[in-house]
Amino acid sequence: MLDRYLQAENNQPHMKRYIKNGKECILCSKRKKLIHITPEEVIRQEFVSKLVNQFEVPIEFIDVEVPLSYYQKGKRGRADIIVSGIDPKLNERIPLMVIECKAPTIALTDKVFDQVMSYDEFLEPEVMIMTNGKETISHSWDDEKGDYREIKEIPIYSYLIKGNGIEFAKEFINNWERPNHKAEKKKNRELLWADGNIGQDTDIKYVPILVNLVGLIYDEKKKTENLELTEKTFVSDGGLRFTTFGNASGGGFTGDYRYFIVENENQETELVSISIMGKISTKNHPKYGNSNGHTLLNIAIDDFENSHLSLEYAIDRFVKVENEKYSFWHDGTLTVGKLGRVKNIDVIDFIKVNCPHLIRDNKIYLGTVDNSETFTWESENVRKLIANLIDYGFVRDKFRQVRKMAST
Repeated sequence: MLDRYLQAENNQPHMKRYIKNGKECILCSKRKKLIHITPEEVIRQEFVSKLVNQFEVPIEFIDVEVPLSYYQKGKRGRADIIVSGIDPKLNERIPLMVIECKAPTIALTDKVFDQVMSYDEFLEPEVMIMTNGKETISHSWDDEKGDYREIKEIPIYSYLIKGNGIEFAKEFINNWERPNHKAEKKKNRELLWADGNIGQDTDIKYVPILVNLVGLIYDEKKKTENLELTEKTFVSDGGLRFTTFGNASGGGFTGDYRYFIVENENQETELVSISIMGKISTKNHPKYGNSNGHTLLNIAIDDFENSHLSLEYAIDRFVKVENEKYSFWHDGTLTVGKLGRVKNIDVIDFIKVNCPHLIRDNKIYLGTVDNSETFTWESENVRKLIANLIDYGFVRDKFRQVRKMAST
């Protein structure tokens, strides 16, 4: 037995640690058995304790890691925590809350929301909750709005079983104001850094173009009616989504992405997302090695089979600046999963055949914009740049598919 304890959030009781088979464990207060410690398991046990001590839920009405097949034979999936009550008419247990627990390093993105929402749609509880220990977000269905809404606070169990205690939070009002890209560079750099939109090593000369791009991408009040794509058919501008995408190195970027709904040649729907995010510089990092702190324009693709970053475009490496004109080029750098990095010339040759409008002077050319003007979706050159970046993201994925098929 270890003489160490784990402090739960919000001053919940300490969680004692044990050793079993040489591994650290904690005692599950519901299942009364030792569970190997993982970051997610710690959050799960903390929340069970919180349900009992703060929200006055009887322990006998809390179930942990519940197979959905318990409610419907053959149903796949497992809910982290379900809080139940008794249906007075049927005299049987019914779900009142469903809780999805994540490790503290996992952000509560739209993907986590979709996961817990799928449980909610099946179980039909009063409240659905997602937590990573640092943040807890609760929703309930609003019949009047016909949608999920965030609730002000998790209700006390006795109120919940009486059919009251749920109070919806005030609707979020986005007061974000587009920054002025012509303002003083040092001040604008501080704004970009605070929001994670500039890399640690990015030269200050790129600040004006970054502020202009951030203003275009993150201003939800302005949407585009069309993007002239060649790889897909534009359907609509979806605005912002808080999500995360991974890359080939095992890393990823979490934050706000502007997403667009598109259709492929089979009229199947796909999502493509774009963001501006900064990297920190690393030296001798155990996972990322040596890496410069570039500013990346990310193109991410959801095609239901895969959800990933197709392009991490280092603006401060590839964009050429001439007075107020910023030209976007690329050298074809590309990684194909476990096959690793491929030859740049192979990528360029593939694009010559499959997306020739992206080739100029035997290089990948994505467009030129005039930064003396505020970027808007009405600007042909701005729309063309964004469309070319999206086309490039899709054709890169097409290249990956061809390479993977050739290697099997």
